[in-house]
Amino acid sequence: MTYKEKIQSSIDVLDAIHSLEDGNKIEVTYGKDRDGKPNVYSIKAYSDFRDKMSYSIWGTFSGMNIDKIGPTTMSAYTYDMMSNRTNYMFPLYKMSIVEPIK
Repeated sequence: MTYKEKIQSSIDVLDAIHSLEDGNKIEVTYGKDRDGKPNVYSIKAYSDFRDKMSYSIWGTFSGMNIDKIGPTTMSAYTYDMMSNRTNYMFPLYKMSIVEPIK
């Protein structure tokens, strides 16, 4: 897949994320579990005291903060109880929107 194709495939998810308002969320699928069923994640939006939007992505029981959203990827991080940082790069072009904005 070329970079231009990745941008075209990412546009729907990227627009949905940027259209979120404080307290809203969208559900997306990304990857598959061991039974071959798609994994469902929620992307939630938060507004800080300066009205800057922040985002997080949540699985069934844990979540990660979104550090940066680019044209084709989304960088996320979390800290464990020993203060170790874990980073993950989500490719937007491999995500599909499940539910509209709530």
